Amino acid sequence: MVVARQAVITEPFKAGVREVQLADPAPNQILIAAEYSAISAGTELAVYTGTHQWLKDPNLPDWKFPFRSGYSAAGRVLKVGLDFPGGFHEGDRVSFPGNHASAELLTVGHERCRVWKMPDNLSFEKGAIACIARYGLGASVRVGLTLGRSAAVLGLGIIGQFALRCLITAGASPVIGIDAVRMRRDAALAAGADFAIDPNAGDTRQRLSGFLGCRGAEIVADATGIPDAVPVAMSLASDAGQVVVVGSPRGQAKDVNFYDDLHRRYIEVTGAHGNMLFEPSHVKLAGNWDIHKAQMWLLRSLAAGRLSLAGLVTHTIEPEQLGEAYEGLLKDKDHYLGVLVKWK
Repeated sequence: MVVARQAVITEPFKAGVREVQLADPAPNQILIAAEYSAISAGTELAVYTGTHQWLKDPNLPDWKFPFRSGYSAAGRVLKVGLDFPGGFHEGDRVSFPGNHASAELLTVGHERCRVWKMPDNLSFEKGAIACIARYGLGASVRVGLTLGRSAAVLGLGIIGQFALRCLITAGASPVIGIDAVRMRRDAALAAGADFAIDPNAGDTRQRLSGFLGCRGAEIVADATGIPDAVPVAMSLASDAGQVVVVGSPRGQAKDVNFYDDLHRRYIEVTGAHGNMLFEPSHVKLAGNWDIHKAQMWLLRSLAAGRLSLAGLVTHTIEPEQLGEAYEGLLKDKDHYLGVLVKWK
């Protein structure tokens, strides 16, 4: 029996920490003690503010208050059930899609029951953010060829940062970040972006084309999570360019001119959700990537330093500070970007 601390969003704009008892693992379970977990601001703030669409769906009982937020963590294996697959042992250092909690009991067959051994030289802080990174990686995977192609990322929150950094790692060039928040643009430049654009400081399309010397980028990743940003992303793409939506746009877009802006320009617009893209039914669309290949690529790239975290993690907090961090991510974007929760 293990006493675990779990962070929960108890109601809109209110978060806390509770204690629960976790039993020893059954044969098909694994018990993991978390060292760090990472905040995914888009999903978690949508729940924290009470605006996430799934909160109103009666067919999704897990998406109700009190809600256990978070889906990216790293820690050590405490105990392993006899029938749990993967050859895990007590003490193994692992990355997993854990909630914000000091310990997790994962059961075979549950969608969160995915565990990856970490490279020996990868810190828990970096490993904790790997599951979030997969959502940005979707842009690089979905477009196919990346080497030497120009790319622009619209929206440089945590998902946009990983879309940009994965594109750089995958050989896209030049890579441009676009965001109204200076700190986010600076973080993108620190990670190796070739140029950063403030959309409030002039015509974004003109500035992008001026930097590239041609009309638009070959690849545009929309990571804003705002439906009306999709037409903007389309306007930033070159003729025959690709627009990949990696931020979850909760709502409906307006004023999309499908004839002039999509059909006649031969633009491809596609979604790349970090879970669905890597499901078995989509393996061919994703170039034979599956979720395990994606996570191991991310973990190895983080360990080797090929995937930069420069300027990304702005805060490391105690679990009791989760509500404060949500408020910062919501209202103080000049200072909050990547946030880790420390459990040990």
